[in-house]
Amino acid sequence: MPRRLELYEGVLTRRIVRQLESVHRPQEYVLSVYWDVDPRRWGDIEGTRIALKNAAGQLREQVHRLPGLSNGERQRLLDEIELMHEVAHLSAGRRGMRGLACFIASAENMAYAFPLPWPLRQQHFLEQRFVLWPLRQALEQSDPFGIVLVDKDEAKLFLGYLGEVEEVTYIFDEVPPKIRIPDAFGELQFRRKHVEHFHQHFEWVAFHVLRLWELEPFRYLIVGGLWEILPQFESHLHRYLKDLIVARWQVNVHIPRTELRSRLQQEEQKLLEHQAQQLWQQLNNAPSSQQAFGPEQVFRGLWQRRVWHLLVKPNTHYHGHVCPQCGRLHLSGGPCIECGAAVQTVSDIYEEAVREAVAQSAQVRYWDHPALDERDGLAALLRY
Repeated sequence: MPRRLELYEGVLTRRIVRQLESVHRPQEYVLSVYWDVDPRRWGDIEGTRIALKNAAGQLREQVHRLPGLSNGERQRLLDEIELMHEVAHLSAGRRGMRGLACFIASAENMAYAFPLPWPLRQQHFLEQRFVLWPLRQALEQSDPFGIVLVDKDEAKLFLGYLGEVEEVTYIFDEVPPKIRIPDAFGELQFRRKHVEHFHQHFEWVAFHVLRLWELEPFRYLIVGGLWEILPQFESHLHRYLKDLIVARWQVNVHIPRTELRSRLQQEEQKLLEHQAQQLWQQLNNAPSSQQAFGPEQVFRGLWQRRVWHLLVKPNTHYHGHVCPQCGRLHLSGGPCIECGAAVQTVSDIYEEAVREAVAQSAQVRYWDHPALDERDGLAALLRY
């Protein structure tokens, strides 16, 4: 069993998800735990840690009640819970982290703790396989990027996802040095071979980009390098990849990782803004039966599980209420308008709506625009 569980620092790739999918332990349990570490849900960091402690306690009680376990197997599960609770406790309040997905299979020597920028419902699973559908719901909210930085003899390929950037391939093709040849004809031949070498290098890099896309399908591609060589390089890209290009950068192949991450975040923010604008237009052009404007209409759509896309004004915080019986969200107190049960108070009803939308596999986009202000900062396009 691993002695320590640490936050995963790289890009969460499809390869890792496939690795988790492959785990199957017919004679024992493996743990999948999803922690809600968003201080906005629990009031502050201390409130978050109290909620995590209570959730870990409930999981321990479930393990103690499991029938047919040997003492060693039961103790293994309890030890794994401690590892997960420890990393959740220590990472509570980390900037940009709102959810934490943990998986441990000691017999496979496998342990992961994935920080996520989207809120998760507090839940856990003891099964013979890892339960991954809550993870997939969160991953579907963000778009993976491919980044290729190219020069005449070098190239680097990166994956960018969930705020992380990871180098996956480095390519170096030695170019013959430039020399002067007294013979004019010989000089032309040498230059032609020089150009041929460049294009062979670009073709080889383009092959690796296509191969990366086949293994880790990214939704958008960014190309970088000197302006004068980018058109030559792009001419070698597969047409599928050309259609994915959303930005071109004039940068050095050896750009510092911090600057690369910052540039990617800027491009991602532009793209999210564009997606939100398109969603708003689609919403206004949709039939009235598919429109939900304002909190009450959106809350009704969420309760009916009809929300397809959700637009939320960032940093909008209101107290609200949720029904513990049917899950209906309310702005005001009193009995639930759907089932009549007593409702419970939540500190931020808008973020509760985001959490519910993610759990329903709806796409969520934050959008700061006066048009959304007129709808009290919340709108949704319904599925039907």
